[in-house]
Amino acid sequence: MRSNPTKFTLHDVAEIAVGAVLLAFPVAVTEEVWQISRDLSVINCVFISLSSVGLLAWFGYYMFYRANPRTWNFVLRIASVYFVTISIAAIILIMIDKFPLQTEPVVAIKRMVIVALPASFSATVLDSVGTSGK
Repeated sequence: MRSNPTKFTLHDVAEIAVGAVLLAFPVAVTEEVWQISRDLSVINCVFISLSSVGLLAWFGYYMFYRANPRTWNFVLRIASVYFVTISIAAIILIMIDKFPLQTEPVVAIKRMVIVALPASFSATVLDSVGTSGK
């Protein structure tokens, strides 16, 4: 059993990666996401990204840090969840040849952010389940 659930370890990163894949793949392979990424404004894409990080922070605070606030670990966990999720989204989009970073970098980044939105939540939920079960 983990004595300090606010401690962030490599095990947590693995849980986050698996959790991100759970929703990143099914979302990334949809034609709707590919089309939305072409039509979505950059401002809306930034709003999606900020909303995602904000909701992750809110959930993470109440799940892990409310009873034992540790600012550095909290920031590290939220940043790691989003970074790992964005990376997983990019890798999946590359694998299915839907990440046109060289030809259409703005579309590629918007696509990655759209896929990362639900994937970041599944990553956080799996991480919280793994942490509460230790």
